[in-house]
Amino acid sequence: MITDINTTFKIGNLKLKYRTVPAPMAGLTDIAFRKLLDDIGYIGYMVSEMISAEGLIRRNERTFEMLRLSDFKTPQFIQLFGYNTDSIEKAVKIISNETAFDGIDFNMGCPARKIVKKGAGSALLQDLDKVKDIVHKIKNATHLPVTIKVRLGFGLIDIFNIIQVIKDAGADAIAVHFRLRSTPYSIPADWDYAKQIKDKTDTILIGNGDIANYQTALERLKLVDAVMIGRGAISNPLIFSEIAQKKDNSELKEELFLKLIDLIEHYYIEDLKLPKLKPFIKYLISERPDAKPLRLKLYKAGNIREARLIYLDNM
Repeated sequence: MITDINTTFKIGNLKLKYRTVPAPMAGLTDIAFRKLLDDIGYIGYMVSEMISAEGLIRRNERTFEMLRLSDFKTPQFIQLFGYNTDSIEKAVKIISNETAFDGIDFNMGCPARKIVKKGAGSALLQDLDKVKDIVHKIKNATHLPVTIKVRLGFGLIDIFNIIQVIKDAGADAIAVHFRLRSTPYSIPADWDYAKQIKDKTDTILIGNGDIANYQTALERLKLVDAVMIGRGAISNPLIFSEIAQKKDNSELKEELFLKLIDLIEHYYIEDLKLPKLKPFIKYLISERPDAKPLRLKLYKAGNIREARLIYLDNM
């Protein structure tokens, strides 16, 4: 078990400086937000939005748009999802041979109904033979480090069998969201399983679920090799620097919204700029006393430049 927050650790052949990871979130962890985090720093590696293996092998234009990389200092993993093992294998080869990503994360934890209906995401946890086959195919198709994102199980706890199957198939690390697929977010993530997993296996374990501030992150890092932070990082992108420095940087938070607008304007065409900004609004201003009226004003903005002016008028 790694005990120091700033101790270097490895996933496959990749040496990572920090034990913190932003969780991949659809519509949020795009190139603009990851660049914002990269500029702040203190992150082990980042993971892209979830990308369809089928869309990738069909060379879908929208899917390939999500493969864009920038001049990142932080290692970048791509998160794939899918069900068909042949398609997954082909997609992994495209990533390995045609992109500059530093690693591959495969999603077996997404609880979204539209993903589960396709047999992908957390639905895969119901078929451990399928899980084994997918992980094995991914590992054999790439030289890159491979991580797998899972939950405690689909409808029942099965995490120990899941972990063993994935580890035996060759994955370099496993990220566990400490909820079942069927567990609503209103019920706290069950971190009691972290110690049990570490007691039973020597796999690199990345823990995910309900890390809203740096104090909680530091406590969770006593249980796992690294923490993966989702909503807490979207609401406060400074959380990673706070974890590393063990102090609150709240005085800097007001500028982050404007910096994100700058990055969205840089990376996206006009028609996409405001739609790309809107999902961040409820997160990045959530701690302000005027959050609700400001949020309504920003949602009504006609374009991203108007959104910037509204925010500046309320600083």
